Amino acid sequence: MFGLHPNAEIGYLTTLGETLFTTILSCSGGSGGGGASKKDQIAKETLDRFLAIMQPEFIMMELNLRAKDKTPYVVVCL
Repeated sequence: MFGLHPNAEIGYLTTLGETLFTTILSCSGGSGGGGASKKDQIAKETLDRFLAIMQPEFIMMELNLRAKDKTPYVVVCL
């Protein structure tokens, strides 16, 4: 990926993943009292719709067998 040294590539992908999940968690909002708001209901309906159309879970053994070239990028993705 972009000609990075394998160790630098692992660091880059780790930082990217941490930033992504920090952003997702910061968007989740706080715990408020009372019932769910309209925004929460819309988000839940959207999530339910995505879960309904998602592919089944990955079979990790099969993915490991299919990954012939175990570069750092592939290892981090697995």
